[in-house]
Amino acid sequence: MSEGQRELAMEMFNGTWDLIDTLERTPEQDRQMLAMACASRQLWDDIGGPMELVTGDWLVAHVASKLGYAPLALDFAAAANARAAVSDLPKWLAASTCEGLARAHAAAGHSEERDVWIEQAQQLLAEVDDDEDRALIESQIASIDR
Repeated sequence: MSEGQRELAMEMFNGTWDLIDTLERTPEQDRQMLAMACASRQLWDDIGGPMELVTGDWLVAHVASKLGYAPLALDFAAAANARAAVSDLPKWLAASTCEGLARAHAAAGHSEERDVWIEQAQQLLAEVDDDEDRALIESQIASIDR
């Protein structure tokens, strides 16, 4: 595993979050946010394990949802969820992938599917013991457009 590649992947991930948290982004910042999310995901493809790949797919889906790119969001959210289903990952991360699918369906205007995935995420969260992990995913669910 290349330490430089790992650092760059984390830098791209954190930079993406900085842009997500920017309240008024320019169109250039929106493009940069998507490019950074994809770059982070691609870097993890070579050096990451299931957790990093699920998180990377989820991040691309999250950004694509925010930007209104529903087909891209749905594709990456489904990939994150499918990968999480066959990996031994923490319940909070599985719940997060369901939140990602709910958000992607919301971006696509699929209210019934959005609600199904929100319910699935909430069911998984009921099994999460760590208050901080649960609160993080709950806050993400609360931010989904309804």
